[in-house]
Amino acid sequence: MLLSSAQRSVRRFARNSGGAVAILFAVALFPLLMAAGGAIDYAASIRAKQSLDALADSAGLAAAEFAAQEYRNGNSSWNAAGVSAGQKAFAAGVVPNRSSLSVGTPNVTVSLSGQVMTATVAYTAEVSTNLLRIAHIDTMSVSNSMTTTVTVAKYTDLHVVIDNSQSMGMAATAADENIIQTKLGTTCFLGCHINAWAGADTVASYRAAGATLRIDVIKNAVVQSLTNLQSSTAAGTVRVAIYTYNNTLTQVMPLSSNLSAAIAATNAVDLSTDGGGTNITYSLNSLNAILPTPGAGMNAGSPKGAVLLFTDAVQDHEKFTLATGVWANDPNWVPYSPSVYNMWDYQPIDPGGCAPIKAKGYAMLVLNAQYIITSTDLAEQSRYGDIKNIVLPAVDSNIASCSTGAGYYYSANSPTQIMSAVTSMFASAANNYARLSR
Repeated sequence: MLLSSAQRSVRRFARNSGGAVAILFAVALFPLLMAAGGAIDYAASIRAKQSLDALADSAGLAAAEFAAQEYRNGNSSWNAAGVSAGQKAFAAGVVPNRSSLSVGTPNVTVSLSGQVMTATVAYTAEVSTNLLRIAHIDTMSVSNSMTTTVTVAKYTDLHVVIDNSQSMGMAATAADENIIQTKLGTTCFLGCHINAWAGADTVASYRAAGATLRIDVIKNAVVQSLTNLQSSTAAGTVRVAIYTYNNTLTQVMPLSSNLSAAIAATNAVDLSTDGGGTNITYSLNSLNAILPTPGAGMNAGSPKGAVLLFTDAVQDHEKFTLATGVWANDPNWVPYSPSVYNMWDYQPIDPGGCAPIKAKGYAMLVLNAQYIITSTDLAEQSRYGDIKNIVLPAVDSNIASCSTGAGYYYSANSPTQIMSAVTSMFASAANNYARLSR
């Protein structure tokens, strides 16, 4: 019935010769068409704006990255080069001969503040309409500006200093101690690793049994961090020097941008066979004497500098000379409080050895690879009790004072903790991983 009624109404409307209803319908139809057409054309303009926003964003990134690279290369026109790169990237993304879109040349600006390169791309475009042309609205304007920032990779010299004294031959974990005790029948897990007499150098036998030593963990962590640098945006802006120390400092590899060589040099590091003791203060003084004055890092001729020190933070005055087989007092030993005054004179790291390096302008990052003393060690030799009760309580605060400050010192024990700490130290010291924000 309803359908039949509707059909009759339509027939009456068609037969109406007065035309009033048709006129009213025509009048109502125009705004309806404008509303529908406006919605369709507006949606098209929104899609065009979204596309142009993405294009301006990528053009800004291209401008910032290219300007940063030109700055590092010493090009005084880095700003203009960045602007040109941004404009070209934007133009390359605009579809030519697209009749529905007219885009003007974007306004690209590039600036540098500290280590942050900022690029802004502003555009204006006209989007052709379809249905709105009935109302003589031929185009709709869209515009926006997109800003991108890139952290400029600085040129950096990293001086990696690894403690290779006798105590760094401690078993890496309790499981490694168990391997040593079970397979080799010894409870000497710490300080048994120098060729002072026949059979005294136990490094080879411990490793052959499957045990990992503390120095192995440090080496693996450093190698992994150097490998990460190879594949990062820092590659080409970082030089690395490798050192070891016990009683004295040894340069294993001079400063070089050859990270593969640095990895090989680190892999070759092992416990000392001559020296045996630990004189952190004298070794750091020796390092300071050869360190050049660092720069701001914004070009290859003026690199910034960082020292990464990996140590168990306990030093002593003993010294072994392999050629003579004689143990003697270290002639470069300087007393420092608190000390255990016995035949070894143990003491914690002296922050005074770090002070001249920091004063020269170097960032000082220090890892305390914790000197672990087990109940078995205490039963083995009573001297470890003095280290545990007198020296170790002062280590954490001295490490903090030795470093550049909060965020520059770390304390770790397990292999996982050490790997995490070393990774963070390299990332912080290089400060070279390109970061961007929009």
